[in-house]
Amino acid sequence: MKNSVIMVLAVLHLLGAVAWSEERMIKGFFNDSGTGLSFVADGWSVRSEDGRGWVSLQVKGAEFLSAIVFQKNGQFVTHFPDHSNLSHDRLVGRVGAVSDGMYLVKITPNATATGFQLYAGYNAPDDQKLVLLLNNDVATQRAANAVTFTHKTGASLVTTSPCWVGVMKDPAGRERPAAVFDTKGFAANAFDLTIESARPLPSSAGDVAFSVRSSDDPPDNVLGATRGVKNPVYGRDTKLDFAIELTRLKPEPFTGYAELEIRHALGARHYYERQDLHAVQPDGKARIIVRFSPKFTIPGVSEVWGRVVDTAGNLIWVDRYRMAYDCESYRPKLMVEPDFKAFWEKTLAELRATPLEPVTERVKEFADHPKFEIYDVTYNGWNKQRIHAMLFVLKDLPRPAPAIVTAHPGTTGFGVSKRPDGVYGSEVKQDPRFVTIVPLIRGHAPDAKDIPFNHPWWGPLHDRDTYVARAWYCAMVRAVDYLATRPELADMKRIVARGGSQGGALALVTAGLDPRVTVCLADCPANCQPHEIMENYPSFGPSKGQVPPGQTLQDVEKMLSYYNPVNFCPLVKCPTYVGSNIGDLTVHSMGPLAAYHNLTGLKPEEKAFYPGFTHFHGSGPGLDVKSREWLEKLAGTGTVR
Repeated sequence: MKNSVIMVLAVLHLLGAVAWSEERMIKGFFNDSGTGLSFVADGWSVRSEDGRGWVSLQVKGAEFLSAIVFQKNGQFVTHFPDHSNLSHDRLVGRVGAVSDGMYLVKITPNATATGFQLYAGYNAPDDQKLVLLLNNDVATQRAANAVTFTHKTGASLVTTSPCWVGVMKDPAGRERPAAVFDTKGFAANAFDLTIESARPLPSSAGDVAFSVRSSDDPPDNVLGATRGVKNPVYGRDTKLDFAIELTRLKPEPFTGYAELEIRHALGARHYYERQDLHAVQPDGKARIIVRFSPKFTIPGVSEVWGRVVDTAGNLIWVDRYRMAYDCESYRPKLMVEPDFKAFWEKTLAELRATPLEPVTERVKEFADHPKFEIYDVTYNGWNKQRIHAMLFVLKDLPRPAPAIVTAHPGTTGFGVSKRPDGVYGSEVKQDPRFVTIVPLIRGHAPDAKDIPFNHPWWGPLHDRDTYVARAWYCAMVRAVDYLATRPELADMKRIVARGGSQGGALALVTAGLDPRVTVCLADCPANCQPHEIMENYPSFGPSKGQVPPGQTLQDVEKMLSYYNPVNFCPLVKCPTYVGSNIGDLTVHSMGPLAAYHNLTGLKPEEKAFYPGFTHFHGSGPGLDVKSREWLEKLAGTGTVR
């Protein structure tokens, strides 16, 4: 539960802002100025500024807010350099978040009632306070199970969520009225505020959707794309029939406008078009079809945003999808230091100078598992840190067997379900045809107090030589070293480096550092191109908010370049296949594409990029098919070399 919550928080912390609506302010939408968010509804508004987070909450023009901050042991967290108006679903553009890579404050206006939900989360175990520092013109009054905040002008808002109210000093030492909410670490903390006399957000009173057909569409939607788009992968010769379709509207004519904007994942605008609608009458099928003629110019992945606004400036509909254009022509902007290769050669030499000293112990709790032998393996990693790894071997597996090295399994510990009465539940997910070793990094180890959870998620960014990823990458190489000590168990000519998300990044790095890997299968590798993540496309990975005191963003980007999975790709000598959903909101979607294009040591037939088409975290069907082919090949033959 803890890790799944953190994943959600990390996603929401770091999602990139799309600079929509530079021309005008739209009601009911988190407009992004590039330096903050602004949301205006009938009767109230909120606004953020980069660095300061949420700085304004107005009701009927009266200012209620001084700041929203976290407090722990008397210390304030006030710096929020990142902002976002993205979401995984149709709330996109209707949710605003500010964050610093560890702390998140999100505002979600209520579409059916007046007010909003205030969400607070942080990647830390200790309970903290969320503090609303109020304007000095605001008075607080508690009655029954509610607290009312009243401005001297008479405007008011109410919360029924438990909180303390009174007067406290703000970070500058000035006394202010305040509301203080208790929050839990690694948890979703949500509080409701109602704005009296405001009106609900308007709706379309019908359905609105993209209606996009391309000359490259498959006969059926076998690719799993969504949002009225079968195949959002376009080439230079693709022909489009592109529209926004409004259906089941009210019978009266519609006045307003529809607009389309396409922005590259790294920020540059491709295209913008607005269609004004003046008293347009729905057709016989109760539809209004607004046609566009988008043109693409920048290879790679882009955001496609559509929006419909009524004559009063209210947002009626907003949606977005990601598209890929001319991916083969994309060339990543690399950041690699001249001594990158020498640094890792020295690291591996020092690592191998330390004896492995492996210990393999059968996990007593699972010794009666009906199918698998399950072991807790420990060995020396970087700086002689003892690394824990899970080892799974099918009981009747012919040996020596092919082996899979993977990491970041998405669960804490072994992930084996066993009831108190000794009955086993769900099947072990490891491929039974392979020996599987899973180094446990970043706090996934069962009962291993010597492997603490990183704080923050990606570890402190102070120093290249002590950065936590150095130990992660060494742990993967040492897992291959361990297999080499077990010739009766593992066939070293059939080694697979495989993983998804952070595990996908670790698979690429393992293949780059260890020539014994036979094939690499990298599913949506995370934290590729960290300089892009921090500057242009905040995603799951280090944030601008984590830049240490006394250092610059450029200092941190230089340090992280030594750990960028993309920079390991030229070292890879085995067939390597990379996949990513181009709509993935967790992983920087340009990162896996950059990794594929930087596999410069491989022939075209030894590598491939498999895009998926949804906004879910993971890869599309192409990588799954290729992975099955390779696993079947390795499981059925003694060697592939």
